[in-house]
Amino acid sequence: MTKLLLLFFFVFNIFSAQSSSIQKEDVDKIYAIHKIDPDSAYQLSYGLVLECNTNEDYYGLVKLNYLLGYLHKKDKNIGKSVLHYLEAIRFSEDAEYDGLSTDAIVLRYNLGNLYRTYKANDLAITYYLEAIEIADWIDDKEMLVKLKFNLALTYEQAKQSEKAISLFNELLNSSSEEREKRILNQLGLIYWEQGDLENAKLYFKKLLDVEEKFKIYSAKALHNLGEIEFEVGNKENAIELINESIQLKKEISEVDGRSLFISYKVLGDYLFERKDFKGALNVYTKAETLIDEVKHESMSFELYRSLSQLNYEMNNSEEARIYSNLHSSTVDSYLISQQSLQETDRQFNMDLITKRYLEEVAKQEQIASILLYSKVISGSLLALLLFTIGLNWYQKVQLRKSIVRDLINLKVVD
Repeated sequence: MTKLLLLFFFVFNIFSAQSSSIQKEDVDKIYAIHKIDPDSAYQLSYGLVLECNTNEDYYGLVKLNYLLGYLHKKDKNIGKSVLHYLEAIRFSEDAEYDGLSTDAIVLRYNLGNLYRTYKANDLAITYYLEAIEIADWIDDKEMLVKLKFNLALTYEQAKQSEKAISLFNELLNSSSEEREKRILNQLGLIYWEQGDLENAKLYFKKLLDVEEKFKIYSAKALHNLGEIEFEVGNKENAIELINESIQLKKEISEVDGRSLFISYKVLGDYLFERKDFKGALNVYTKAETLIDEVKHESMSFELYRSLSQLNYEMNNSEEARIYSNLHSSTVDSYLISQQSLQETDRQFNMDLITKRYLEEVAKQEQIASILLYSKVISGSLLALLLFTIGLNWYQKVQLRKSIVRDLINLKVVD
């Protein structure tokens, strides 16, 4: 009952304030309503969007679509979130209010993050670059660092390694201590993936002597250096480094179980190859206690396969059979989870969502143009109409060519 009264109070206040335009306080109240009754918050938001469209209240259209984009993302409705962020950006081009530039940056930042999450790298890069241009114009140094860091991560994900390396190096001198450690780690990973082991080791070693609060990066660096040593044939040194990594991870309260699982699994593999079966079994068993940390990854069934093979080598036939069955069932579960993830990716096909949005915007603009022509005709300005049609036709052709060219560059259309 209390929630309903509170909700009524919020809604009454918002509607009673709508004689002119949406205010910041109204948006804050809708956000508060969402915590109590999400459905009512959405209904109220969409009703106000229609009202703002009628009143050509661009501030309201930007703020409400911004809010809806955020709320839908929070509620895992990713496709709707993207569309509302795109709408907020579109209306922001006609809006004028204090703080518009900051909103324009953050909208593109949030949209870029969504595109990057779903590996729509070209789109992510486009919106990060737009945000960087605005942030540079208003000299927002803090947002510039955040944007460039995420852009570098996107370049890395898109296999544009040289651009990622260049941007990460640019950020080293302007980042916080923690981000600096993250950058050093990312640079090491990029060089390692490129096969440049010397540069990879150089960056990982820079993380070994850091302050206590950054020791997680030292633990990761020790593990990575261990894998590199094993890769070049220094197996004993590799085992020693992985052991050091495990000990350090166990001392760090914030270390995640997945990271510890990986180190146990890798160490077990190295000991198994060295035919230290008891040592490998001990380490694999510790990894098994963390199996839930990787239950949706291939590492889960890989551990069971390794345990099955190891037990066969140790003549533990019954244990080997149990782990073999676990391997089979875990593979089945993994395949089901992968199918589910693929269906989610198809549902949130960012290229397709964005293309359809642009097509819808173009359709709305065409309808608006037709209405304009009708007004001109009704005013008997036929000569002006003919001139306008010719000029508009030429502009539309040029605009369409530009949009198609941009979509091709973004790999949205062929």
